[in-house]
Amino acid sequence: MAEERRNYESCYVDIKEHYAIMTFNRPDKLNAFSPDLFESITQSYADLKKEKSIRAIIFTGAGDHFSAGGDVSLDIDPLKHMSLNEFRDYFDPLVELYMDLYNLDKVTIAAINGFALGAGFEMTLLCDFRIASETAQLGEFFVRMGLVPEIGMCLLPKIVGPGMARYMCYTGELINAQEALRIGLVEKVVKPDELLPESEKLARRLARGPAAVGIIKKAMNQLANLPLELSADAGVNYQFAATRTKDHAEAVRAFLEKRKPNFTGE
Repeated sequence: MAEERRNYESCYVDIKEHYAIMTFNRPDKLNAFSPDLFESITQSYADLKKEKSIRAIIFTGAGDHFSAGGDVSLDIDPLKHMSLNEFRDYFDPLVELYMDLYNLDKVTIAAINGFALGAGFEMTLLCDFRIASETAQLGEFFVRMGLVPEIGMCLLPKIVGPGMARYMCYTGELINAQEALRIGLVEKVVKPDELLPESEKLARRLARGPAAVGIIKKAMNQLANLPLELSADAGVNYQFAATRTKDHAEAVRAFLEKRKPNFTGE
């Protein structure tokens, strides 16, 4: 697959071999979320979602920061002037994007440089993996603006446990990269110049994997809170689905022929 760059109004996407890097591009505003950035993310994400050859997506921010959360002037200040219906109309597309990203059958990686706050932090929680630069500062910043997290109150306890999740949500305190690693909020901490190379290394590895990776993701998302007897039964159904993939058949052939399998994600 030929490499290419796709430019959107407030983000750009680099297409690599079976994976893509989406870069939020408002560095002068610390990549704070604004209507135009959200629209750019939505459009570029919709394009990537349709492409079967893209099996992993890395999210990161241009410049020194991932995203400082909602743009106060353009995104946060208008909220208090909206009616309930207007409020829901404003947030429904965001909720739809959150849920779609969480359930996406592609691998997702947050490459976190600098601030990942508020809505920017929530985006990292939706990803399968979080790799942080040594400069990263992460936090549920909503409470400092007199607001509440949108999905963090649900996802964060599953990642760091209920006590730490409450602490982060109640205080809005920033967590540095090493502390984030200690509490399991990120999977790896690297030097700033190693952030994208390490993220791409993981993306390449998982993008070359079989369709079973997507099935495992769906199963783990859906079964995490079920009792063991229910999840075990459902696991059999997921295993049945895996046996029907072309990649499973290829893995068996490759094993019998004593060669490496050539997975296509199908």
